[in-house]
Amino acid sequence: MTIFSADEVVTLDKYQREGQMHPFTCGNRGDGNHRDMGGDLGALIPTVRGWICPFCDYTQNWAHGFMKQKLPQPAIPSDGNGEPI
Repeated sequence: MTIFSADEVVTLDKYQREGQMHPFTCGNRGDGNHRDMGGDLGALIPTVRGWICPFCDYTQNWAHGFMKQKLPQPAIPSDGNGEPI
């Protein structure tokens, strides 16, 4: 069953790693078996089947709607003639 599209998985991964907000993490991350991976202890990994924990069987099947939208591209400074500087 597909929870997220392939494009949404890429965008969700960027949100997880960019550090602008607390990443989604495993509900079992305090059990001593989880490690810091992807920016936090027990950080979840987005897949088309939902979020998965790489250290246990924990899964999550939702994300905030705004997190599934493609991130805007940062503006590239130009020299006034359209050439990047």
